[in-house]
Amino acid sequence: MSSKILTCNQAHWTEFLSEFHFSITYLPGRLATLPDAFSCRKDIQPGRGEDFISKNPINYQKIIKQHEIHTTTFFAVKVDSFSNFIDSIQKKLWQNSQYRSILQDLGKGKSVQDYSLDSSLQLLLFKDWVVVPNDPTIRRRHDSPLAGHPGQEKTLKIFKSVMPD
Repeated sequence: MSSKILTCNQAHWTEFLSEFHFSITYLPGRLATLPDAFSCRKDIQPGRGEDFISKNPINYQKIIKQHEIHTTTFFAVKVDSFSNFIDSIQKKLWQNSQYRSILQDLGKGKSVQDYSLDSSLQLLLFKDWVVVPNDPTIRRRHDSPLAGHPGQEKTLKIFKSVMPD
């Protein structure tokens, strides 16, 4: 798929219509069942070997200028399976003395205030939220700009879709 250059009017409508879920397919006039206004206007359509900018230069302008583009540093992320990520969280929880004692108490059936144990994944929960240890490796995978923490609601949906009932 190639990038398209839009007129100001097309960009406006593209932005407005992006909130709706549908697709628009362009058909040239000879294939369209009913001709539309754009198919009938020869001054808008580029000819063979001609691009839109050369046909309509007054409608072309840079919306984002080069000096307005700010780059950020992205980190390469090794994407492992979900089970590997869960395993690494579990290992780090057991390596932390505070969490290890909580896990041991919960394993013995003792009640620990605000903590519980997820029965299916054996993850430590604090007020029904998964405890993610403060480990640089796990944090990089959890908070990576590329992987992106999708937010609490989407994270819960992801966990619920993977966890067996």
